[in-house]
Amino acid sequence: MLSVFAGSAGCEKRKNFEQRVTEGVLWQMSNYPESQLVDIYKNFFHDKFGPGHMIPDSASAGAYIRRELQNVTGPSQVNRAEVTGWEGNFVRVDLVVLKENLVSYPVFMEAFMESAQGVVPPAVDEWRGEWRRIERIIRRLYPYIPDLERDSRFLDSLLSKGKYVVHHSETYTQHYDPHYRLFKKQVFETRLQPLLILSSPANI
Repeated sequence: MLSVFAGSAGCEKRKNFEQRVTEGVLWQMSNYPESQLVDIYKNFFHDKFGPGHMIPDSASAGAYIRRELQNVTGPSQVNRAEVTGWEGNFVRVDLVVLKENLVSYPVFMEAFMESAQGVVPPAVDEWRGEWRRIERIIRRLYPYIPDLERDSRFLDSLLSKGKYVVHHSETYTQHYDPHYRLFKKQVFETRLQPLLILSSPANI
């Protein structure tokens, strides 16, 4: 009886995974139709690894944001804040919230640095296995994404070397000019979301 229950629970978990990944991929492609495989990968990767790879130290992170703000001319996301991946562990917040003074720089940076603390990313081999499952779902939904095979080989080669960080595709960058930072969902909800709701409740 126990083995039947365990098998049923495992099946339910797989269905939940597939459903939530499917929802995440459909959302990405409906809102960012120029996304390529590496861009979808980046969304799911961010959900697992968070902003740690973006923060060598607080001084460098702050200096880089200030430089990047010079290139921010308007929103680069459909919403100022967008949940990542299929588990929703992190939120991408558009740097336009700083440009438009919706959030002060000190509050933004403090929340950003806090979001990098205590993150325990999966082992690369574990993430590689999960990504393969995600990619199978992507292929079923969108088999004709440009450069799909090339990007698939690139990502598998990268992960096989124990690496995992990628940049957005050139196509995605040209179309959307992304400028954002990642925040733990709970940090975003307590520190930033109240400020964004007060300033612009229709576009969070």
